[in-house]
Amino acid sequence: MKGKITVIKVNNLSLPTFLLLQKIAKYPNDARLAYKMRHPLVAATLVLNKIQAAKDNGAVAVILVWHKISAELAKDEVLPFTNGYLGIPGIWVHEQQASVLKKISQQKTTVRLTMPGSYQTNIPTESFAVIIQGRQADRQIFINTHTDGPNDIEENGSIALLTILKAIKDYHLQFENTLVFGFTSGHFQIPQSGILGRQATSRLLRDFEADAASQNISIKKVLGLTVEHLGGAEYVDDAKQGTLKLKSPYDPMYIYASNKNNQDLVKNCQHAVKPHGQYFTLKPRKSSYFGEGQPLFQDGWPTISFIGMPLALCQYPSAKTEPNIEQMYTQTNLIFRILSAADKQL
Repeated sequence: MKGKITVIKVNNLSLPTFLLLQKIAKYPNDARLAYKMRHPLVAATLVLNKIQAAKDNGAVAVILVWHKISAELAKDEVLPFTNGYLGIPGIWVHEQQASVLKKISQQKTTVRLTMPGSYQTNIPTESFAVIIQGRQADRQIFINTHTDGPNDIEENGSIALLTILKAIKDYHLQFENTLVFGFTSGHFQIPQSGILGRQATSRLLRDFEADAASQNISIKKVLGLTVEHLGGAEYVDDAKQGTLKLKSPYDPMYIYASNKNNQDLVKNCQHAVKPHGQYFTLKPRKSSYFGEGQPLFQDGWPTISFIGMPLALCQYPSAKTEPNIEQMYTQTNLIFRILSAADKQL
């Protein structure tokens, strides 16, 4: 392997859904959670150890070959993104190119892998928070999202938060609890932006809580409300045909709810808003909690975390990554309803 380009096979795994998600409720009553889940994000993350092993054994580059995935879904994926800089060039290809790679390897000639681009260090970025002072400064609801991503669905949580902030301003709304709207940078640079490998919001939380302590404010953690990936459509990946097929205009929305009060809050608000699509309430696990709600849960906040997981979530922009604006509005309305109810009931 030393001095060579290593070819690594990557199967787009199909895993039992219960290994990743623990469903505790659903909306509407006829919603059905798939028994198995297949998402390129999972497979791409699991291959990191193989890339590191190849580098440790002297490989000069890696070629990652997608298997059991359509060419349409394999194209233009920004994956993996949970790692730091690996220090080894790597490219993705589809299994359709496997025969070409095999032919080249059999020729036993020297080949060169060239990747144009640049690598920069110490590039600054900023997260920020908007604070709406409530009647009780120490009781706080932390509403957060991330601001970076490769397409409109991946990064549209900030639009939902800004929409809620505009409604608060336009209607002169007042709250019992202090609201903190956190806009986190660095979701796609987790090792650099987060603390000890945690999601990027962990750093914003640390800085925010340190600032509160400097003002002698002891925070009462009322609720952590996270918003990510709204308005996606549901596609089915047909690896044999090589395409993604539209199944529904509404991709399933997953909602982590960390206690009974939060679960009831979500249920009641769903029945009031009556959103389209399927919603699955999940029990959080510290070791398996997708998205930027995880740091809040790890830091002891009671959480409600919205996270959609459409198949094209980490691809470059295309028609598949354009959100359904009507659905996005409905989901934002549901989130605002939960926020308002939480302020009165928790």
